[in-house]
Amino acid sequence: MDTLGLQLRSMRYLPDNQTYVGIINTMSDEPSKLATHYSIGQREYFKHVLEAIAVDPDAQAGVGSATGMQLLNMDLSRRAAAGVQQQEDEAAAAAQAAAVAALRKLTMGEKEQTLKQLVADGWLRHSTARSGHYCIGVRSFLELSDMLLEFDLPAATKQAWENII
Repeated sequence: MDTLGLQLRSMRYLPDNQTYVGIINTMSDEPSKLATHYSIGQREYFKHVLEAIAVDPDAQAGVGSATGMQLLNMDLSRRAAAGVQQQEDEAAAAAQAAAVAALRKLTMGEKEQTLKQLVADGWLRHSTARSGHYCIGVRSFLELSDMLLEFDLPAATKQAWENII
């Protein structure tokens, strides 16, 4: 499977304590980027949503969450500008700047629709512990574990995630 750029991964999902197994594409190539139905702005918004949930200071046993209102109204300009400044080469900085520009064009309705689609696709999940909250979905943990661990996580969350990923 490695030669095909695929990997079998399993994890214990903290919100429901169930074990999930998935086949993951490990190649971040142009065809895999084109296969998504999310726009550049939606993908950038998703990164910010993941980070907002991941760094939740009120996370319990490694399970953070955020309300829909928090996710729709978060200040993306500061976060997005920081992402552009962190890029070292010109091509990466230009790509990041284009993603930030697309992110800023997202309307409130498009953000709401994106959240719904992220839940439908398994990237996010409605929290069963906190009504009106979103938490990170199984698919995100399986496919984006490296990125998730790069966030500035609370110590307890980082430890809980390292134990399951």
